[in-house]
Order: sequence, then structure tokens, then C-alpha cells
Amino acid sequence: MATAPTLENDEELRLLRQIEEITGGEVTRLERQPRWRSAWYAEVSRGGRQFPLYIRGDKNLDAEPFPGLDREAAILRLFEEGGLPVPHIYGHAHDPEGIVMDRVAGTRDVSQAQNPEEAQRIAEEYIEILARMHQLDTAPFVAAGITQPKDPEAIALAYLAPHIPLYRRLKQSPQPMIEWALGWVLRNVPMNRTESCVIHGDPGQFLFADGRITCIHDFEATHIGDPLHDLAALRLRNPTEALGADPDHLVRHYAKITGIEIDEKAFSFHTAAFMLAAAMSLSGPLANPGPKELQFEYLTWDVLCRRAMLWGMAEHMGVKITPSPAVEPTEGRSEIVWQMLEATVARIDAAGSILGEADRNSAVKHMEWARGEALAAAAHEAADLDRAAGILGFRPSNWREADAALEEFVQAAGPEHDAILFDYFVRQNEDRVAEALPVRERLAPYALTPFRN
Repeated sequence: MATAPTLENDEELRLLRQIEEITGGEVTRLERQPRWRSAWYAEVSRGGRQFPLYIRGDKNLDAEPFPGLDREAAILRLFEEGGLPVPHIYGHAHDPEGIVMDRVAGTRDVSQAQNPEEAQRIAEEYIEILARMHQLDTAPFVAAGITQPKDPEAIALAYLAPHIPLYRRLKQSPQPMIEWALGWVLRNVPMNRTESCVIHGDPGQFLFADGRITCIHDFEATHIGDPLHDLAALRLRNPTEALGADPDHLVRHYAKITGIEIDEKAFSFHTAAFMLAAAMSLSGPLANPGPKELQFEYLTWDVLCRRAMLWGMAEHMGVKITPSPAVEPTEGRSEIVWQMLEATVARIDAAGSILGEADRNSAVKHMEWARGEALAAAAHEAADLDRAAGILGFRPSNWREADAALEEFVQAAGPEHDAILFDYFVRQNEDRVAEALPVRERLAPYALTPFRN
């Protein structure tokens, strides 16, 4: 008889019993994966063999544009039937909820490839798998409940549209940039794009071992839309989670193996639309961040997403963005205060806790960011209010008044105002980039280099 695992709580006991019922084996290992969403590693003994499993749990969030593990499980089964390398599903647990699937060997870290040439081959193999996904018949997915967009606008907005009602419901403060960007996207739908296919939605998620892809995974955002959505999203994942090759090379590799010429303006459109959806999802949490939320990551991603969105728009318009001059720390009279603050944070005892250490590191980064703002925010905000006055016809007294007035202006504005509003929001966000001392290198790749065939 196999050794029974040590369980943390009644929830894991309920999950163990469901895994055994689903697989017909005996659970010998069950442990929670240390990540923000519910997930577990497990092993099952059956017929004298051990099977490693992964249980993908629910996010337990009330803000999902494509909700439901049932939906994702159906997609996984269809991908397996279509010959794509995905984990095999055994079944679906319901209390707690989770998809019980094979745990596939491999890593996502392309730095573990033997050399750059192997990393590039892995990335190209992923693109070839993505192209096969795009060629699957959409009919079984529609039968499984996936929406089939019917016209160019629905195809172009297949990913963004489900985010809009969530944004409206969770929005807590004026968001003039997002409101303007939504209008811009609607005015710039690529009406020549009439073909749709099954797309990953949040691509670039794969595992590899011994120089080959072992599986692709994470299909909660999978839907039917424009394949250029996936290619645009890849260029935005690469700076944060390297793909193994330059994204432009991978887009060209896709074009080569499919025979499809990349529509440059549509590619830019999907770049902007993808990052707009991400910025929309952050607007609620950043309006009133809770004590347990990933505040520093939210703050970074907000600036990052808005930057990539605006640079994607610039690519679409054929205009150039000039970054704001970088803020550099100076040796002023307040230097002693920053030194004392650094020493105080360094004295915080994290007591060997992984979470405590992460909180201390986050505090250091917030402090560096605050230092950048202390040096430049007053000048930047004064200039921002001056620019707002040129649009509104009066100078708001502070940034809150400016945001409220600009949102009202944006909601009534037409395309004739796009140029001046684009310039305003670019300058505002580039000033934020300049102040963000601890993440400037991380933000740099999101000043996108225009794609050319």
C-alpha cells in the first residue's frame, strides 16, 4: 500500500478523494503550488505505476472576461483531439474546483536551453504549434460554447470586448486615457480582416525539455478571433518572459510557414488593443489597492501596459514618440532622509519568510520610485496641467480635477481630437516612466520598435 500524503486541511482531503475517484488510483502526494491562484501538485499510484498530476484550480475572482474551468477543460480536450501537445485531462473536481490533468515535464525558462540556437529552435517550434492551432476547425469549439465572431468588428474586438463590462463595473475613478483609447480602438478597427480562427488569447505559455516543446498550456483566454492578436501578444510577453528569439523574427517565421503576409496596421492595432485590455483590468485594483494585493507589480504593469498601448498606437499612426528625460537622483539636503529610510527598511526582520522578504524588497522598490517622484513629480504635474488647459480651455487645480474634466471631454470628442489627446497621454505616461527609478530597465522594451515585414 502506498504511503498516504500529509494534508493541510479538509479542502485537500475533499480534493484527494475526488482525484482518486477521477483517476481510479491512490493519491500518494498532494501539495499546494505556491502561487496566487489555487493549484496543486499530486501523484497517483495505479497498477504499480506512479502518475504525476497537476490540478489547475479556480482563480476565485469576480472579474474574469472568459470565466469557467469547464470552458477551459473543454478547450483542452479539443486541442488534444486536434493533435496539439497539451496535458491530458482525467476529469474535473468540483469541491474544491480544479481540472485534474497530467503534469508534463519541462521548464518555461529558455535561459536553460543549451545555447541561443536551441532557444531559437524552441521558440520557432512554439510558433509552428501556434500556427497549427490557428488552422483547427472552429466548429467543435463553437459547439462547446465558444463565441464565433461574425464581422470584422467582432473579430477585431473578440478579446477586448469581454473586458469592457468588467471595466465598467469595477471602475472607481475617472480614466480619461482608457476612455479615449477605447474610442480610438473602435475608430480604427481593421475592416479588411474577415477571417477568424481559434487563438490562444494569452500566448507564449509552453514548457520544453531536451530542446523540444513538451506542452503548451493556460487556455482560459482562448477564443475565436484574429490570429494577429496572438502574434501581437507575443511581442509584449517577450520582455517579461523571454520567448527564446526576437518576436519580429517569430512573426516572420509564422508568415513563412503559413504563407500569410502580416498586415502591419492590423498588427499594430492588436498590439494596442491587447495592452488596453490589460490596462483596463488594472484600473479597479489601482484605484483603491487592498493590503494583500501585489501593489508594486500592479503599479509597474499599469505604466508598462499604457506605454506599450501608446507605442502600438504610434506604430499604427506612423508617428514617433520621444521619451521624457530620465530622472536622476541628486545629492540634495534630503539625501540624509533617503539614507535613513533605506537603513530602516534594511533593518526589517523578515524572519526567513519568503513572503516577508518579498514585502521588504517591494518596500525598497517603492521607496526608490517615491524618490524619483519627489525629484520630478511637481514639475511633471505642473506641465501636465498646462497641457490639459490647452485641451480644456481652463487649467484644472489638480490632477484629480484634470482627470474628471478630461474624461468628460474625451467621451464627447471625435477623431479630430485624437492627435492632441494622443500627445497629451503619451507625455503624461512617459513622465511616469522617467520617474520610475527601480523599473526603468524593465519598462524600456515596451517602447516598441515598429514591425516591418
